[in-house]
Amino acid sequence: SQDGQLLIDLNTNYPDVVVDIGKIRLGKNARKKNSANHKTERNVLSIAVYALLNSGGGIVRMESEDRNYCFQEHGIGEDIEGSLRDCIGGNTASEYFTWMQKGSNLLLFVKTWSCGDPELGSAATKPRLCSLSTGLFHRSGTSVCSVTCREAPAFLRKESRAKCHNKNEPSAKRARVTFGGGAKETPVNIQEHDIQDAAARFIKRDKVMAGELLGFTETTHIEFKEYSTKSILEYIRKNLPKYVSAFANTEGGYLFFGVDDDGKVTGTQSNVEKEALEQTVANAIGSTSVHHFCGSWAGVQFQTHILGVYDQTGCSQGYVCAVYIEPSCCPVFNGDPESWMVMGNKIERLSIRRWVELMTAADPDLSSLADNFRTQLSLANGPPLIKPVYSKADLQCAAELQEYLYPVGSNEIKWKPENICIDLFSEYPSLEDLLRNQLHGLTRGVLILSRSWAVDIGLRKNQDVVCDALLVAENDYPRLFTIVRDASCVTSGNWRETARALKQKLVNAGGYTSRVCVIPQILQLNGTNDQMGVAENDIPRQEAQFDSTSLYPKNYILTSRDIPAFLQALVIVVLCFKSYLSDSLGCEIFNLLTLKQYELLSKNLHKVRKQFVLGLPGTGKTIVALKIIERIKNTFCCSAKDVLYVCENQPLRDFVGNAICQAVTRVTFLKEKFPHVKHIVIDEAQNFRRDEGDWFQHARSIVKQRGGVLWVFLDFFQTTYPHDCGLDFSKLYPQEWLTKVVRNGKQIYDFMFNLMEKILRARDIAVPYEVLGKLLNQAECAHSLSGDYTVKVNTKVDELAEYVTKHCKSYIEQGYRLRDIAILCSTWHAAEEFRLLLQPQLERQINKCRVRNFLGLAENVLEDIIVLDSIRRFSGLERRIVFVIHPNAQQAHILPNLLLCAVSRANNKLHLLF
Repeated sequence: SQDGQLLIDLNTNYPDVVVDIGKIRLGKNARKKNSANHKTERNVLSIAVYALLNSGGGIVRMESEDRNYCFQEHGIGEDIEGSLRDCIGGNTASEYFTWMQKGSNLLLFVKTWSCGDPELGSAATKPRLCSLSTGLFHRSGTSVCSVTCREAPAFLRKESRAKCHNKNEPSAKRARVTFGGGAKETPVNIQEHDIQDAAARFIKRDKVMAGELLGFTETTHIEFKEYSTKSILEYIRKNLPKYVSAFANTEGGYLFFGVDDDGKVTGTQSNVEKEALEQTVANAIGSTSVHHFCGSWAGVQFQTHILGVYDQTGCSQGYVCAVYIEPSCCPVFNGDPESWMVMGNKIERLSIRRWVELMTAADPDLSSLADNFRTQLSLANGPPLIKPVYSKADLQCAAELQEYLYPVGSNEIKWKPENICIDLFSEYPSLEDLLRNQLHGLTRGVLILSRSWAVDIGLRKNQDVVCDALLVAENDYPRLFTIVRDASCVTSGNWRETARALKQKLVNAGGYTSRVCVIPQILQLNGTNDQMGVAENDIPRQEAQFDSTSLYPKNYILTSRDIPAFLQALVIVVLCFKSYLSDSLGCEIFNLLTLKQYELLSKNLHKVRKQFVLGLPGTGKTIVALKIIERIKNTFCCSAKDVLYVCENQPLRDFVGNAICQAVTRVTFLKEKFPHVKHIVIDEAQNFRRDEGDWFQHARSIVKQRGGVLWVFLDFFQTTYPHDCGLDFSKLYPQEWLTKVVRNGKQIYDFMFNLMEKILRARDIAVPYEVLGKLLNQAECAHSLSGDYTVKVNTKVDELAEYVTKHCKSYIEQGYRLRDIAILCSTWHAAEEFRLLLQPQLERQINKCRVRNFLGLAENVLEDIIVLDSIRRFSGLERRIVFVIHPNAQQAHILPNLLLCAVSRANNKLHLLF
């Protein structure tokens, strides 16, 4: 770019991240003579390589200055080879790099960096990022040493455990941090202590004599620097920051300018003002950065002492500048680390904050949930940008889901998913033969069809595309076939976007660590002879003709060992959703959808314009509702304002928010016309009311008029209002069911099942009992996580507050957080009365210094507080621990439904207090 920043070239044949670094001198002989240009070329190449290693891999393209250059004959140059080895910390270059020449261009294919081996499940043995330098220094004996990239993670983690002491305390009493040693009070041996005392006495003097010996030597905590240049201030500006980082990261110490290595005073030997020295020192130290783990904003603490230097005649010989750097509670950096990533279409240097965040990232502590979850993707052995992924214990893991969704034929290419294949082949009779013609010579693998692979991975659908098919076969490159009716409609470059994004997601979301590419190919459905072509008028001339088989090196071809890992990464890409535990644990983690949830989300939205989803409590209806909103937006290329989410209660509306769509309550929905809305998703519709307006007719008229989609989610077992919900039960079609409970522990599920049986027997409210009976017959708990519940009867009001306080305190002492707990009452009024009783007791029992507010409302479900609200207002939300206080209802016949609504909000622990 014009500012010298490296840019990503999207206008290439490659469905990949391509960095073009321009012309470069290549060849062993050509690069034997070192020059400034060679150094610049190495630096530019290294930056591109670091960025690709840290961002999922890609390609560096360079052009040889010599038109007669031949890679096979001339090589690349020993200095370049050395730079590449440095990029990967001395690892074998062939593990990460592959060279290929295309005419005068030389291509360097870069595989993603990985800190461990996910196939072997080995923990991290390498740093999570590749970095040229860390910006961190420490003292080792009398030397200043840089903290290497491999040393940095352990160094930073130990520093993160350091605690900032009160800055008003004497510095000698503050926590001292040693490289590799964490925060501690460091015992100094007697001799070292004497030397430091001597240095402290020396700096209190007003003047010293030129040639005077100081009487103490250099140590870990003392460094002498002689002014070796007339540009003294520039010398200090350039050299002081790394010494500050080193001393601050290693117990502190003294740096003396104007003293030679033997401890003899030399002075500045030039006319430099005392004030200029002091200001230069302050500015140089101010250029360093402290990354605080402790919440402090303090910079490096230091004192500067300027001592006049005189000769025997009393003439000034300048100054000795002594700087005392105090030990830092947290790591001190001499500038940003030299580490880069691809961000958008640019390569950018990482800030200290982002670099530390990635280098120290670790899987969350799920020790309290170890029996509940299985790790599917770990930060300990994956690429730099992945997030941890878990599956519920006893639910299908990624490997099992892969075997079901994307099985690999032993002596055939399997076509999956079968239902999508059947639908597409009936709609487009020539499609099967068109695809089969692409499989010649391939005998083992899977062909995965989709209405849109772009939508499956979270991109917008190209409306000219009929469907996509991803071929994953042994002894071939992964291929993404995009089927169109008219190839001339495909604009330049956009047919590679999905393949490029899929390749990046396989690495950065799915955790795939082997060499990987996804080669896109356009197939024209009209059966003409030009099925593999795209009209040259629509593609730049250099892209109009190319052999896709020669795009990538042969080591990018899939082997039998690669395929399972590739497909399991694909499962994670397609089935991942953000876990409710993300908010609870304060970090971003993901879970996997169930097969039924995934099948629902795979429906053809162009055909299924109306859909009723009937689900049991705990089957993840709201998760599916939010995921279908994402798919609607991508399938129809619409914005958040085009999609409307409607629910009954305000807290659930606030939980969904307005980021991915508009979200309103039923009451608001009936008052407004929503002129921009095309698609509507309605959640918890069983508790809607016809007597306040025909909401269903209103929704249907909006989507019908604008050709939109209407999905309605219902759970009749959780009907908590004795009113007509406004639906004709005989017309709830097409209809899908969710019957696999995934959100509640087994014992809680059993309690829920008994309540549902009771509701079914009583038949006290107007719901479709025949359908409910069939739903209940298919009900199953998808796991064997026990969970537990306690029922306490005949509890007095004052005893209730005491019981809840006691158990909340116990849970917090066990490591649970306030945000894990919800307390639910029958009505909002009852909740407010109980709040008055509970608040004082909680404040007495739980340390006041930890938080200001202990109790909040359902609207505060994402905050670190205990929710205390009514059962109805908490509908659709959940927490790990739920207390249900004196459940009752004015209409006694809906009490079992209200109780079921409350019980199903608990994931692991339930307390029923009657």
